Amino acid sequence: MEYDIVIAGAGPAGFGAAMGAARLGKKVLVFDRNSGPGGVAVYCGCPVFSGLRSFLPENSGGAAGEFAHSMKNNAMIWRDTKLNSSEFSVGLNMTRLLRQAGVDLLFYVELTDVKVENNTITSVTVTGCGKHIEIKGKNFIDCTGDAVLTFMAGGATQTGSAEETMTKTLLFRVTGVENYDRELCVKAFEEGNFPFTHQDRFMGTPVGEKAEDFLLNLTAVSGCAQDPVELTKMDMELKEQIPVVLEWAKKTLPGFANCHLVAVAPIIGVRGGRNIVGVENITSKDLQENPPVSEPVAIGKRTYGEHYIKTFVAPWAFWQGGGPREVPYGALRSVNISNLAAGGRCISIEPKAVSAIRLMPVCIATGQAAGIAAALDFPEYSELRKELIKQKCKFEIKKEQ
Repeated sequence: MEYDIVIAGAGPAGFGAAMGAARLGKKVLVFDRNSGPGGVAVYCGCPVFSGLRSFLPENSGGAAGEFAHSMKNNAMIWRDTKLNSSEFSVGLNMTRLLRQAGVDLLFYVELTDVKVENNTITSVTVTGCGKHIEIKGKNFIDCTGDAVLTFMAGGATQTGSAEETMTKTLLFRVTGVENYDRELCVKAFEEGNFPFTHQDRFMGTPVGEKAEDFLLNLTAVSGCAQDPVELTKMDMELKEQIPVVLEWAKKTLPGFANCHLVAVAPIIGVRGGRNIVGVENITSKDLQENPPVSEPVAIGKRTYGEHYIKTFVAPWAFWQGGGPREVPYGALRSVNISNLAAGGRCISIEPKAVSAIRLMPVCIATGQAAGIAAALDFPEYSELRKELIKQKCKFEIKKEQ
């Protein structure tokens, strides 16, 4: 198999990357270990796109806007802040959009080998169903969330300490919630002696196409997301938390007395893990002081430090009133692998600041920028900017005002 652009990971970033590259007429393949696209939204049970505030494509721009528009009959905009749907609808609509764009899809495979010559990736090997498939490509994009492709290629990466990482969670969904009132639930949570002290903020939202279910994000554990042994231990611990949280919710939260469990995410939700080291690295100082970004490709936020491992807000968080901030082109480019870019939460950023760029619409946007850059063979910024505009991406703050 041989392609112009090979994308590892079919989550929101991989979706955006594939759409961006395919729009330029390139032969594109995206592969994933799961059974379809969607990543965290589908396989971590979080079909909640914070920041997608409208079904109108022009409101979000680019691939994020296309996705939002495709969901208009299968989702709701909750509290004017986020698009909530179901895992099935998210995956199905992303699959349809990718196929319409002419992208080749390969699922049920794990990345098992990367060949590199002269700091250039020549091919990757994926394995599934006992078969090994070598995929050659001109340019590659790492949208794995944890910079797995970069790491296996010998590219420079960075990983935060345990204190700098965010909690890992196992989301679960209940039905039978009656007359949900967020303010009352927040008050009850604060006064209700929640059984796990490291979770000190109520996190829940109605989900589904008509808000028929309720998603709870109240389990929490810390550990290394790049170690399968630790992931296994964390998974078992999180699953033991769910019955405890559920019984507590029935007794404590208004409207939850008759609720019952209907689904548990099949995979742990990981917010931050391993990142590439890029041509430009976003730092916490950048987010706090907000110097101009000379080559913007997407828009994230300045705040960071939520979902800390001991409390919701980290002691070093930059949390209030930060506003938006542009993501620089250099943060997508590997510093030492010539034909590799990254999209999503594994782009080049100081680990403790990852929450500034990790929300799914931002991941779609950085993925799309990486896809365009790879399709154009990593051009000068002026050429990339022209195509970002052509694909109706929103990447400059002045256009958001």
